[in-house]
Formats: sequence, structure tokens, C-alpha cells
Amino acid sequence: MQRRWLTVDLRRGEVKEKPLSPAELLRGGRWRTTRELLDRQAWRADPLSPENPLIIATGPFAGSSFSSANRLSIGFRSPLTGGVKESNSGGTLAYALGRLGIAGMTLLGAAPGWVLLHLDESGLHLEDAGEYLLPGVYQAAEMLRQRFPRASAIGVLGPVSRYGGLIGGFSMTDSDGQPSRLAARGGTGAVFAVKKVAAIVVEGGQPPEFSLTAEFKRAMRDYAKALMADAGVRRYTVVGTAGTADFENMLGGLPTRNFSRGRLAEGENPLGGEVMRRTILERDGQGATEHACMPGCVIKCSNKYPDREGRVLVSPLEYETLGVAGSNLCFHHLDEVAELNRLANDLGVDTIEWGATLGVAMDAGLGEWGSLEFVRRVAAELRQGSEEARRYASGAARFGRSIGHPRVPTVRDQAMSAYDPRVVEGTGVTFMTSAQGADHTTGNVARLNPREKSLEELMELSFTAQVNMGLADALGLCAFGGSVNNVQKEKVMQAAGLAAGLETSAADFDRIGREVLAMELEFNRAVGQPDVDPLPEFMYREPLPPRNLTARLHLEEVADFWKRLDR
Repeated sequence: MQRRWLTVDLRRGEVKEKPLSPAELLRGGRWRTTRELLDRQAWRADPLSPENPLIIATGPFAGSSFSSANRLSIGFRSPLTGGVKESNSGGTLAYALGRLGIAGMTLLGAAPGWVLLHLDESGLHLEDAGEYLLPGVYQAAEMLRQRFPRASAIGVLGPVSRYGGLIGGFSMTDSDGQPSRLAARGGTGAVFAVKKVAAIVVEGGQPPEFSLTAEFKRAMRDYAKALMADAGVRRYTVVGTAGTADFENMLGGLPTRNFSRGRLAEGENPLGGEVMRRTILERDGQGATEHACMPGCVIKCSNKYPDREGRVLVSPLEYETLGVAGSNLCFHHLDEVAELNRLANDLGVDTIEWGATLGVAMDAGLGEWGSLEFVRRVAAELRQGSEEARRYASGAARFGRSIGHPRVPTVRDQAMSAYDPRVVEGTGVTFMTSAQGADHTTGNVARLNPREKSLEELMELSFTAQVNMGLADALGLCAFGGSVNNVQKEKVMQAAGLAAGLETSAADFDRIGREVLAMELEFNRAVGQPDVDPLPEFMYREPLPPRNLTARLHLEEVADFWKRLDR
């Protein structure tokens, strides 16, 4: 089956198919979303207009069981930042599309009414979605599952996205069928809502032909063995992403009390991976600490967090939520953050952006620190879409401006991930320089002692991390395989070549990553955005306890960061 690209005119209900060449297949994911946005001159479009294209792209491995290689990229001009955006997610949608031979799709215009995109062996069909415009994601997904019992993947829009909330995302099912994997950053859900796309359902399919060859199967086994032999990867299997909460708490870079402190607790972090693992095993001895969000993944960094009766409360409970929506709000118990996480999942919102917005509200005195009642009240308002809710749904930067509060942890109007750049300086460089705003997924450099490196060294580390992630996102690879991917470049590219059907080399690794960054920079320059943005002003003047450091990453010192692309 030749893999193909779909172009969907939502207004007319027309679908066009185009077969992709091996070279086009190799450059999938984030490379493809950005290239499509440039070719369609999306920088000219109002981000919240039907003219803003929405691009959905898989990597070349999609549909196979190659470990950690079925991530999905969704690209658009961001209504949150105003610039280019790629929102990335695990789950089952990329895998399901790959088994239908679909490498991705471009959604143009807007449907006359709410629709769902139903894909199966016969093609893509637009169907009425009015009955799935429900108060919550979980209920909508369950109704879709009942209507489409053969569905291999379901994606659904939550209530906050449907009224244009910029903290809203697009929720997709995981390997257990739970709609808990969100492409959420940058206003993803609001762009879906403008286009009147309420859901995506994929049925049927079969393993792609390349995945059945002996050579590819051997490459797949070798990659899985390399992952499981790597100490860093094994750590993710044991404690998941929550282990980062232990490290950042120790380091003093854990967002706490609206980024005014860097440590939640002396000694063991009550929201860390070690406490989480013990809690899960005490409540559910079935090994819910090791969970794969996508088919074939051997890392299994995800989890299923149970309540006191052993019933799954939320899956997954991950570091970014524990940081920005946990310690940042001064919660000290995993159960509290897990409830907040489940509320967020049912609302279909980005826990980073919502957590940062709640932190600004608490900092301004609108709610008590560590108040779950306040969170529940805001969640209830968000579900109803009241005037107050729409302020919260606009994201941290806009919310802060609306109430006149200056301490807002954003870059390019996007909330920071759970790394305070006064201490986690390498990631701070990425926040300032990435065309996508404060997003750790574009190049995380999280494990350096503060002031350990010079500014020049920090910029080199950030640039290398951003190149590596540009490549990983183009191939649909998970970041948590980076300790293998970034060392075994030749083997990774050979496997990707087998999947795409062409010869590759290690040189393609860096080349493709650099191409992604160059295209994103080109897009933002066309918009009129600066190449780099400063950190929030308060971080330059407020020392962060317990290290008591202020930011040393000044705008003029990183202004020439992108000259590295010319080398």
C-alpha cells in the first residue's frame, strides 16, 4: 500500500489524495507540518480564522511497532503565540493512520457545521458530530466508542476548545482506549474549533508493508534492545517522567508558588517519582507504574494513577503537570494533582497553560495557594464557558494582562514548562530562542547544575538539543529515546530509511533537524516576530530560593543565537 497525503476542503466536503515519494515520507511529522504551513503562506492568516491551515502529520514509522515512533504532529499558526506551532502527542492516532497508509492530512477552510472525520479502508468521510458536543471529553469518547466499536483510535475536542479557549487541546486515546493524550500546546483545540472539527475516528487497517520485512524487523529489535540497555531509558521505565520532579526539586529549579521558589520540600519531593511509584504499588500491585501510551513502546514511561480504592483516577500523571499544576500551585499531595489532572483531561485543556494561569490567579490573591476547591470552581466555570471562564481559558499571559498582574511565567505569550530558567539555564535558552515559545519539547537541557556552563556553552547545548528534537519530531520519535537516538544516529537513520524506502546516512539526522528549525524561523520572520524573546522581567530581578539566583540569560547575549544555522 503506497502511503498518501490527504487534503480536505472542509467547506466543500471534498478530499483529495496524493501519493508521497520516499523522500517526502522521510521528512514527516514536524518537518511536514512546518513545510505545509510555509507553502500555504499561513503566516498571512488570522490564527483564529478558517484560512489558518491545520496540518496533521505522522512520521515514517507510523503503523509499525518500532518502539516510541508513533508520535503525531499537529501544526498551525498559533493563536496563543502568533507564530508557528507544532503540538506533539503520543497515543494511538498516528499508529492508526499509518495502518491505513495515511501519512497525514491538511485541513482547509471550515465545515458549515460540527463534523467528525471518519477514516477507514474506504477513505475519509465527513459526518455530523452534533451529538458529541458534550460537557466532557470522557463522555464524548465513550459515545464515539459505542458508535464505532472497531475504532483503533479516537480524537475528540473538549468543551473549552469548542468555545475557542486558547488553553484547549485535542484529546486522543492511549493504548487502553482512554482519551488522555493531548496535543495541547499553543491553542491547538481552538484551531480545531474554528474548523468545526469535533472528532476524528480511525477504523481498520493493517501493518504497513515495510514493517513485515526481515531487515526492518531486525532494525526494530536492535533499537528496542538499545533502549532497554540504556540507563537513562531504564530510569523512565521505573519512575516515569515524574522522576524529573525529584531531580528538579533537589536542583532548586522546580516551579513553586508561581515560579517564586525553586523547591517544594527539603528532602524527598512529595510530588516526585519515588513517592508516586510507592503509592501506585501500594494501591494497585498490578504494575501500573509501567504503561505504554502507544503500541510497541518498550520505554513505558507512562502510568495509571489509582485512587485509594485502587481504581484508576487518571492516566497519565506526568512531570509537567506535577510541576506547573502541582508544586507551582503549592499542592503537596499526589491525589490533589491527580484530581486536577483528571479535571483538565475531561475539559481537554493543557495542564501547563492552565496550571500557569491558576498560578497567576493565586499569586494575585484570587484563590488560596494549594486550594483544590478553587481549582474545582474554575473548572466548573470553564465547563460552562462563562465570561470569567473565558478569561482563564485565554492562557496565562492574557489572563495576567487582564487582571494587571505582572508576575507571569511566559515567553511569546506561552506558559513555561516546569523548569525555572534561573536555575535550569539550558532549557531557559530554548525558551528564549525557540520559534514556538516557552516549550521544553523543542529542546530540553534540564540536567545541569546552575552556572556550571558558560553562556556560550549553554547556547551550544540548547542548539544541539533543538536540532535533535527537530529530527525526532520529523520521524515521530519520542524524546525519551534521545540518549540512544542522538548517539546512534546512523542506525536510527538506517531504520527510518527502511521505513521510508530510500538510502539514508547519519548526516541526514542533523540535516533534517536543521531544516525544521530554519523553516520555523522563516515562518516567524514572515509574521514579523523577533528571532529571540526575553524571559519574564521578574526573573531578572527576583532571586529564586534556595539557590537565590537571578536570570543571567539577557536578550542581547542570545541575540545572535540563530547564526548557528549558517555554520
